[in-house]
Amino acid sequence: MTQARRRLEMLGPERMAPGLERIRALLRGLDSPQQAYPTAIVAGTNGKGSTVAMLASIGRAAGIRVGCYTSPHLVGLEERFQVDGHLISPEGFETHLDLVLSTADRLLSSGVLHEQPTYFEILTAVAFRYFAEARVDLAVLEVGLGGRLDATNVTCPRVALITPIAVDHADWLGSELHKIADEKFAVVPEAGMAVIAPQPAEVMEVIRQRARERRITLLETDRYALEVRHADDRLRCTFDLDGRLRSYRGLKLALPGRHQVDNARCAILASEALDRRRMRIAADAIWAGLREATVPGRCEWIEGPPRALFDGAHNPAAAQALARYLTELREGGAFARLHLVFGALSDKDLHGMAAPLFAQADTLVTTRPTSARGASAQQALAAGTPPATHAAIEDPELALALAMEWTRPDDLICVTGSLFLVGSLSPLLGSSEPS
Repeated sequence: MTQARRRLEMLGPERMAPGLERIRALLRGLDSPQQAYPTAIVAGTNGKGSTVAMLASIGRAAGIRVGCYTSPHLVGLEERFQVDGHLISPEGFETHLDLVLSTADRLLSSGVLHEQPTYFEILTAVAFRYFAEARVDLAVLEVGLGGRLDATNVTCPRVALITPIAVDHADWLGSELHKIADEKFAVVPEAGMAVIAPQPAEVMEVIRQRARERRITLLETDRYALEVRHADDRLRCTFDLDGRLRSYRGLKLALPGRHQVDNARCAILASEALDRRRMRIAADAIWAGLREATVPGRCEWIEGPPRALFDGAHNPAAAQALARYLTELREGGAFARLHLVFGALSDKDLHGMAAPLFAQADTLVTTRPTSARGASAQQALAAGTPPATHAAIEDPELALALAMEWTRPDDLICVTGSLFLVGSLSPLLGSSEPS
């Protein structure tokens, strides 16, 4: 590990200190790279990564040079920074990281910064500087935590996207949906434009009220007619949509799961909004972009043998969506038995996640994700009602090995509960299945 990476790790990936003062001071010290290009920002609880991927893929198909900043990563930090679908090189990451850290040191010694920026703020500054150097035409930013005080919330985005909002990070955001909605909707600038995925009634009440107060144009996706025409054996959907600017027939998704249709609708309406704001995104780019968008670690199929499905569902709403997906797969004959490998972080709603997922499993192995916040295998097992065949194994690789022992040719292994777990285990079973 290089000195710059060691310094980054010493900041503590788990440390959270919401606020915009540090990131704003740091970016000023870097000559405000975030002002060099337009942005789109994606906030919400579930579906952010998929929505970012689809919007970025549509932009690339339109000939737009797109920078993508996402979190967390599965295997390497470089995954968080992409330009035109390519990860930043390790050397490029080191160069930007070293400059950002040295700038933070200078600002601390001069008294401009009063405390060390957080791990996430340093990475966010790296992203903004990298995109400026790469001369992107658009940067698509995934909010890390909340919205109002998240380090990504320092631009004036041309469009903001709010994916489905649910309870997550309750220790920071609380468990009251209307307050969570307030925090997340704060990424939308005054008189801006926001694409809103279907939301609970109390969330929509907050969003509409704030939109009236701040003269924000809302594009509520469920007001645009959508019909699923077909789903293949992996539930990759073909659908029709009447958008804001035009109608689309026979759009095909590379990402599996019916829930991805709502994420796609968000990405399409955001693309139309950008088209109206001088981005020139035609219908053929939307077709091509949706066919090519992929997201590692989200309903990611591994060819095998054994066949495996990796999904970083890390809260109850995501777990319920995955459970529905697994139910449809089983009903369609996609597998005979399901072997669930489950591990989650201790600050999550373990019962809310375990209940829908354990009910799907024929066998279960719980384990501890590779994170300081990982719940023990026994904690995870106690969170729900396991099937008759079950085990709790602390080491994730040994947990996967046991699930593989139980697996027959027609079965499926599903690894879920945490992106940390998915990131550590997915490389062990080979490459993703081609679309």
